[in-house]
Amino acid sequence: MAFAEASKEIDAAINQTVASLFSPTAPSTHDYADKFRIFRFPNEPARELARAAEVYERTLVNIRRHIDSGHTMMANKTDFNYTEILSPEHLELIASLSGCMAHRQKPNCTDMCFHGKYRTVDGTCNNLGNPTWGASLTGFRRILPPVYENEFSMPVGWTKGRLYNGFQLPSARLVSSRMIATEEITPDSRITHMVMQWGQFLDHDLDHAIPSVSSESWDGVDCKKTCDYAAPCYPIEVPPDDVRVNNRRCLDFVRSSAICGSGQTSILFGQVQPREQINQLTSYLDASQVYGYSKQFANDLRNLTADEGRLRIGLHFPGQKPLLPFASPTDGIDCRREIGESNVNCFTAGDIRVNEQVGLLAMHTIWFREHNRIADTLRLYNPHWDGETLYHEARKIVGAQMQHITYSKWLPLILGEEGMKMLGEYRGYNPTVNPSISNEFATAALRFGHSLINPILHRYDANYKEIPQGHLPLHRAFFAPWRLVYEGGVDPLMRGLFLTPAKLKKPLENLNTELTEKLFHSAHAVALDLAAINIQRSRDHAIPSYNDYRRVCNLTVAKTFDDFTEISNKQVRKRLQDIYGHPNNVDIWVGGILEDQVDGGKVGPLFRCLLVEQFQRLRDGDRFWYENPSIFKPDQLVQIKQSSLARVLCDNGDNITEISEDVFMLSHLQDGLRACEKLPEMDLRFWMDCSGCTPRPHQGGELIRRRRSLNTTFVEKEHEEDDSNWVDMNEERIEGLETTLESFQKTLKQMRRKLKSWRHRAKLVVGRYRSHMGTVPTGVEYDVSTMRSGRKIRARSVSASIVKFTVCVINVQRLRNALMVLYPRNHPPAAVQHAHQLQPHQLHQHLPHRHPFLRHKLLDKLFWTSCTARRWRFPTASATYELNHLLVELHDTFKKNLILRRKNCSFFMEFYEQHESKNDVNSPLDSGLNTLKILTYPLPFIIYS
Repeated sequence: MAFAEASKEIDAAINQTVASLFSPTAPSTHDYADKFRIFRFPNEPARELARAAEVYERTLVNIRRHIDSGHTMMANKTDFNYTEILSPEHLELIASLSGCMAHRQKPNCTDMCFHGKYRTVDGTCNNLGNPTWGASLTGFRRILPPVYENEFSMPVGWTKGRLYNGFQLPSARLVSSRMIATEEITPDSRITHMVMQWGQFLDHDLDHAIPSVSSESWDGVDCKKTCDYAAPCYPIEVPPDDVRVNNRRCLDFVRSSAICGSGQTSILFGQVQPREQINQLTSYLDASQVYGYSKQFANDLRNLTADEGRLRIGLHFPGQKPLLPFASPTDGIDCRREIGESNVNCFTAGDIRVNEQVGLLAMHTIWFREHNRIADTLRLYNPHWDGETLYHEARKIVGAQMQHITYSKWLPLILGEEGMKMLGEYRGYNPTVNPSISNEFATAALRFGHSLINPILHRYDANYKEIPQGHLPLHRAFFAPWRLVYEGGVDPLMRGLFLTPAKLKKPLENLNTELTEKLFHSAHAVALDLAAINIQRSRDHAIPSYNDYRRVCNLTVAKTFDDFTEISNKQVRKRLQDIYGHPNNVDIWVGGILEDQVDGGKVGPLFRCLLVEQFQRLRDGDRFWYENPSIFKPDQLVQIKQSSLARVLCDNGDNITEISEDVFMLSHLQDGLRACEKLPEMDLRFWMDCSGCTPRPHQGGELIRRRRSLNTTFVEKEHEEDDSNWVDMNEERIEGLETTLESFQKTLKQMRRKLKSWRHRAKLVVGRYRSHMGTVPTGVEYDVSTMRSGRKIRARSVSASIVKFTVCVINVQRLRNALMVLYPRNHPPAAVQHAHQLQPHQLHQHLPHRHPFLRHKLLDKLFWTSCTARRWRFPTASATYELNHLLVELHDTFKKNLILRRKNCSFFMEFYEQHESKNDVNSPLDSGLNTLKILTYPLPFIIYS
């Protein structure tokens, strides 16, 4: 009975919601709140997943309601526990009936010809041991367990009047209006508005919590017409003295949908599982906002008319590059806010939120063009590739570009220097790392970017003057795709983003009132409040308090509000106390956004901690991370690292000819604007595949497969290919090969000249210093015997060499300088101790002919260690390298092969002394390995023991 009631209630609410938003009888235009809901409304697979969870949860609620109505004793209990009345078998039956047990089965990852080379669109099979990690339509990961009022599904504050730490939780709107909102705007002196726009674009690649499948309560009440908490309605209370909203008691808010379980296979409901929200997107940084998050969605975006690997295009005006395709009329989406507005339809892209803001829409347009540009160029160099190969190779490159831009340019500005040290360098793929997006990251930490948003979107023409239509107030930029068509295209918006400073976050200037008082404002509805939504969403998702995460991030757990030392402004701390009453009640987003920004960054210590935790996982837990040596060839990786957002804008804007080299930094802090042709570009000739370069015979009109997409809503130009085209392409390929060969020959000559120069210098150094030996006194003299004939030779007690060795740093081999000091095994400890006390200037003083390595002061500080420490410490690049962490290769004369890694100094000493006994001191260092060249210069001094 409880299950039947739940199914009936939820299906009725869902059907009514779909009818009100998408049916032909729905209003021709919707207010902003409806549009917001339309563009975020889950598709069919997501609805089925969310519906199952809602039926399961509603069934449990109905069971309790029936028990409460029959048993007064149970009704008075506040700590109701379902396991007291339902056995595990009953819970599993309810899960099965609701559809939870039929949730996504374990994906098939056996096709390694594909899965070994390319990502799936839905993120499955990235981690072959845990194939749903990071996949779309799976639950968020948690850093801390959720905090629900009933430990199951009710958010804190659901029961009105309930006290937390002796105080009621304040309304999210009250916190926003008194703590967050500001009309004062201070421009940032360092970063541009592009930092904000890239952050939003990035966020739409990583996470989207699926909203409720219904905008009506399960009792059939429209959420916009009630201020009661009735799932999924969770309205934001408006305080009586609100400065703007005085004709309503609440603002519309609907809860996020939940998932039944872990998203793996069937779920064992031995106990009631806490409510967990669904991430509709793949967690990986894989350009899903360009390509979509499901196979069907991705195919809808592709141009399957011609086998060229391209994405569908839309309107193509003279003098401009193509725009995104329009959404299908069958989707029932109308982007007009008012009946009298332009009838330009909504655009479609890999993320359903593409039309929310016109700057975001412009960025989507840029990257869809970048895919087609790369696919066209790859087809030119590889005419034998089919459309599938072209599509996946171009998608792979675009994803790598976004990863590189994010981690090399954007994140350092957000995290600061110390935050980047916390993030660390890439050390390779780690299959034990779960890259799934954490609920805390999506709901709180990444929303720091709201504090960077300016109230105006500036738009500049090619002469850097305001366009005739003027700059755009933010509230007029929402759901206005027609502005991209009729008001200058993407270029004015992109120029405005990289020429205009971002908003500076100050203690009393957090979110501008365009976001808190005018969000989605129209004549038909009350404007929403982004700050209040953020706070309410964190409560909806049961995110623990700010103080709880301070403990996680090794910050002081506050007992009083003055313990929030990361919030240095006393006035802000006093307001927090007046509003929240107790430090443990402060919402995570509020505390995080109010913290002082770290040096060189745009977040406080808490958000820095949460961001580092997630971005480490996104990098280390991604098998297809662009720096993974198995993903790109070394020369291809070099080209990926040549790419920049500035170059992408140049290549895909309509007529952007000048740009700042780093579009995230204000141009006056660089060298001003540079011509686009002077920027480094990615050379796609390194993707030329010669394995299948045999020219194909002419096949008339059947050269390529032609497939028609049923969803195509425009006429695309078909590319005709004939014999002359094939000749042209082959000629261009030959020219490209010749250019590459010439470049290689030039590089080879330079290497030969450099090698000759080094050999000459080595001879000079060796010849110069063999006859001029200096001594450095180290205290007590000791007689030390070497392995050579047992003779007592004090001068050979310690040997030292200047070496160059190869170290792998972020998958790029680089030469490092080092001073290698070798102690014989039987070297007296006292002499070693004295040697440790030597400093570079002492060596420098006692050398009659001073070595160039020391003369040029490349050794600022000298570190000495003995063999017993099993490591060498080299003062290179301001770091300490340990031998067992270096990729140092030695030739093993016994096994006749290469020894890689983990060679302690004891082994190296034996090896050195073995050759020393044969009067062949340099042989182990001049081994001539293909992958390693170590040049040694005997250092002209001896430590006299």
